[in-house]
Amino acid sequence: MGRLIQCCGRLAKRPYHFQLGDTRVYSIEEVCYFIAHNIYLLQRDVFGKGFVNWVREELALTELADKLEAMSTREDALKDVVVTICCSCDYFDEPQINEMVHIMEETEHLPERECRKIKADTQLQSGCYESAVEGYQAILRSEDMMQASPAEYAPLYHNIGVALGLLGEYLQASDYFLRAYETNKKEKSLQCYLAALHLSGNEQAWQEAVSTLRLLPDRLVSIEDQYKECKKRCSIAVKVRQIKKMRFPASNGKLPEYYDRIDEMIRDWKEEYRQQISI
Repeated sequence: MGRLIQCCGRLAKRPYHFQLGDTRVYSIEEVCYFIAHNIYLLQRDVFGKGFVNWVREELALTELADKLEAMSTREDALKDVVVTICCSCDYFDEPQINEMVHIMEETEHLPERECRKIKADTQLQSGCYESAVEGYQAILRSEDMMQASPAEYAPLYHNIGVALGLLGEYLQASDYFLRAYETNKKEKSLQCYLAALHLSGNEQAWQEAVSTLRLLPDRLVSIEDQYKECKKRCSIAVKVRQIKKMRFPASNGKLPEYYDRIDEMIRDWKEEYRQQISI
């Protein structure tokens, strides 16, 4: 679970249904939550007349409803509408609101698929790998991709491979890296494809891939050297060293200390995950 945020305002008896994300909300705080999770995809019509009426009648936020109605009449910018809604409660602080405004300014004129990719890229960089995979796959399934060039597919395939690899799903990751390489012919995708096969432990698949790709010996040696170097760097990473260090108490017969360290590390991982999924 993420952090809890108390809803201080009135709860609606009848929820408002946002078509975007098929989301139902009961409070102004939940509206803010919806905004944050869909900031890359919001359009002006999301907060139309029906939403304004709901704010007025169900939440009894007359002042906010009046402001939104006036903004609709003036056709104010979407970012101004979002700021007005978010400032009507204490869900966000000022830096968070400014960050959302910045995102809307950057994505205002981008196609929907590009906005979705930015969101998925952000999730990938933030360590939310499952969400990133879902985001990229949703883009690939979307009708909007019918307008995309072949070159737009490769980064999606590659990044799905990265996310799956970081989740330890190496064979699945290798499939996506291969799709990326077949589309873009980039060395990075090829390196990741072969590395994922190595990490999967399926050496037969690796041998078959090398044979199918018909890589020149010098090129293969170069790729293998880079893989070994990456593996070496990973072996001395902080988290890897922490896990290795945990084994010492167990090997010395100090099992209670060993299990205490494991419990502590798991608690840290849980807290890290909670922070990733919270707003």
